[in-house]
Amino acid sequence: MYQDVLLLYLIQKFCGERTCSGIYHLLKGKKSSQSVQDSYLFHVAPFFHSCSELSRSYFDTRIGHLQRAQLIRSIDANCTRFVLTENGVKQLDVFPKSRLIPDGLQIIDQINEEGRFWLKLQLLVQTVSALCQGQSTFLPVVRQPEISEHVRKLILSGLPTRDQLGRIVFNELYQLFLTMPDGEANSLSALLSGWKASGLTLDQMAEVSGKDTLECSILFKSALRRMMHLFVESPDQFPFLSRLLIGRQSSLSKTAETTRKLLQTGLTLHDIANERHLAVSTIEDHLVELTLKKVNHWLPDYLSAACEQRIMNVAGLLKTRQLKPIKNHLGEHVSYFQIRLALAKNAVSGRKVVRTNEQ
Repeated sequence: MYQDVLLLYLIQKFCGERTCSGIYHLLKGKKSSQSVQDSYLFHVAPFFHSCSELSRSYFDTRIGHLQRAQLIRSIDANCTRFVLTENGVKQLDVFPKSRLIPDGLQIIDQINEEGRFWLKLQLLVQTVSALCQGQSTFLPVVRQPEISEHVRKLILSGLPTRDQLGRIVFNELYQLFLTMPDGEANSLSALLSGWKASGLTLDQMAEVSGKDTLECSILFKSALRRMMHLFVESPDQFPFLSRLLIGRQSSLSKTAETTRKLLQTGLTLHDIANERHLAVSTIEDHLVELTLKKVNHWLPDYLSAACEQRIMNVAGLLKTRQLKPIKNHLGEHVSYFQIRLALAKNAVSGRKVVRTNEQ
């Protein structure tokens, strides 16, 4: 049930302007400029990287089910773009919004770090569990050298005994879980492995809980984001586990952060492309990302207020966020890059392009 409503919601938000692949890449968290920008343009950023284990075959199966149930209908010859039918709208409207989008899912300031953070948390809990049993040799759930080194340094950072370490980790996790709804706490804790106790997979969790796999994934991700947010906002309450987040905490991708620093030195877009030996289009992607994260003091150098207004007027007139129709209407005086900047700026400022499901 949840998985179908989730897809109905995203299809409605995309409003036929992107193919189903766009929705799939959003849920998987594909780190492309298109996927990142779409998450903001269509106001679905909380769902970015929310179902990272979703397979394409399973996704396509659910889309097919929605078609057969006449909850969505295709609007193109290739059957890749969809809008909701009247029945689809009705089914979506009766589903509780709070269940569809848990509060924790909307905490997206650490979204670029959540994958690495989860790996570190898994390995730490497994390692501490083994050490408390007097075992120093075990098959780790994570085998990435960078993650392993971070956890090793954390464990060797001055705590006197294994038992004390175990109590500290247990107590901090327990206090964290008390801050979460039961469904989220259960989902995250069930995925953790301990000594001779493997964590559940999402499919196993779904079977045990009676929920579908996508809802389990959403609940887990909501819990994880709550945890990371608490570590950033209240590190003194969780002095040991919050150190899992020590290091880079920018909401920007690493490569966009590098471009931001070069912009601050006064370099132009083309200067930065030459400096970094990257294509100009790649640097444009970075500037769009900066705009989405409201790091846009440089924006007037590339997009005047008058140009922005023309672009948004046309987007409103055409009722679209697709680049090509806007570009065709405006002609050669406005670039695709300027259109992307204008749409990005207005997406995060709350201005929406009004659309309907009428095609």
